[in-house]
Amino acid sequence: MYVSAQTTLAPAQTASDRTFTISRLSFVLVALFVFLLPGRPLADLRYTEATGRAVIVHEDAKSEARMLALEDALYLAALQGGARIDGFSAVSADTSLSDHFVIRPASMIMDYAIINEIEDDTHYSVTIRAVIGKKPENQCQRSSVNATIYKPIIKISPKVPSWAAAHAHLMVKQIIAEVDALPQLDMTNASNRKFSAQNLSNTNDDFDYMALTSGKTHVHNGDFAIVPEIHIDHARDAYGIIRMDHLTVTFIMNGFHGKSYAPAFSENVVAEIPIGTKTPFRALNHLTKSSRDELTHALSQPVEHFVQATTRTMLCQPLIATLAKQGDNLMVPFGREQGLNENSLAVTNGGDTGWTVLKITALNDRSATLTPLDTSHQISILEGKSVEFMELTQ
Repeated sequence: MYVSAQTTLAPAQTASDRTFTISRLSFVLVALFVFLLPGRPLADLRYTEATGRAVIVHEDAKSEARMLALEDALYLAALQGGARIDGFSAVSADTSLSDHFVIRPASMIMDYAIINEIEDDTHYSVTIRAVIGKKPENQCQRSSVNATIYKPIIKISPKVPSWAAAHAHLMVKQIIAEVDALPQLDMTNASNRKFSAQNLSNTNDDFDYMALTSGKTHVHNGDFAIVPEIHIDHARDAYGIIRMDHLTVTFIMNGFHGKSYAPAFSENVVAEIPIGTKTPFRALNHLTKSSRDELTHALSQPVEHFVQATTRTMLCQPLIATLAKQGDNLMVPFGREQGLNENSLAVTNGGDTGWTVLKITALNDRSATLTPLDTSHQISILEGKSVEFMELTQ
């Protein structure tokens, strides 16, 4: 049996480089210090705090000292995510050897906020709280997902044997059972209802015939509607006097975003099931013939792989929302039921740092209130922007 799978998805700044001229022994000490700093892989985001200091040269240079201290704090914060070190040796005219090293931060500062400033007679200190790392690309951020499964679609070729056509309905039950058994999925069974994006997106159910007669099963923001399909076709290959019959079984899981019911993904798994070989030799035909139980088992065997692949696809879908202004706050229609927690961050384009990072200040089952990490950001500017949620463990 041959099985193949395919998934179709629906349509910063770094701190300034610094150059140091140091001895070989100093380099070893600096390298050990850098690589022992606490950090995470670049695909992660995490909070960190850093304090930068600068000398106040004279009374009129306080503003310049403040900016230098801020730059120093940003550089030190970026270094806590790791560093890249390049070096070279140079020989001067008197044949003395000196080593030059460039230490570059390996992480990005996604966003930051100044949390403390101290000024004395000689120095200016700035302490920042920053988010360092790198915005994850195509990484699975969800630990669980909610899905509503609607009535499956079954398409059987007239050339398919009757026993295989009858087994398709058992395969549907197996798909539903497999989905329901997965711990990462919280499934709502609406397999007796036909999926219709147009009817479900109608918000006024008081005047909707389907809603009034048989009811509707809506899907919330951040969740998925899924519609399984099973296509079974028959094919025959001829090799001289030998004829080989097989079934092509295509499993398709169509996913749709909750609330809008726009297409989210389509997961395909194709299996080739040999069902018989015919030759001029009756004994050979009998020896190569599979039993009915073996054939039905072969038809059902790809179901587990199909459901697992669909689950991975849903868990890897980004959790994206549009920021809505409500009073002095920013709201999103996601909450605990969609996997958010108090440590989750939302990242959006914009701001002085290239990215604006928002933290959750209030969390409900199906909504969350967000505040920029840097409170100087204007709420009105962020309204209507698209934000993507990601996990953050402090």
